[in-house]
Amino acid sequence: MKKIAHWLLEKAKKDMRTDPFTTPSRRTKLSYYFDTLVSMIFYLMGIYLLLTDLYQEFFTSNQTDFLGTALMSLVLLLGGLLFRWSAIADLKAIKRYQQYLKQQSIDQQQELRREAWLNAAEQGKTELEQKLNHKE
Repeated sequence: MKKIAHWLLEKAKKDMRTDPFTTPSRRTKLSYYFDTLVSMIFYLMGIYLLLTDLYQEFFTSNQTDFLGTALMSLVLLLGGLLFRWSAIADLKAIKRYQQYLKQQSIDQQQELRREAWLNAAEQGKTELEQKLNHKE
């Protein structure tokens, strides 16, 4: 039981080491598409509400509260804009996270090359020392 708890604690520590500015919390392609869909629905509802109110105001005898309806349609359009902004933020976070992972793999490859170079240098040094000791 202690080993499992220790393993879970180490895993949690490792997960917490990632940069919070690059790791998306809920950012997935699905959330991007959902936010885009909701923003389009809000846009359409706001435009429809505004157009029907304009039609009733100018072409029918119904006198409606134009200012109230215009404000409601403005709220819908702003809601659509908010969801659209959220979708764009999701997409940017996904790209930023992919770049972060790419940079991590490049750093790991460089570290492996450095280790290999140091090992080769150590091996060359020991071989040279052996040759020098052998000549003496």
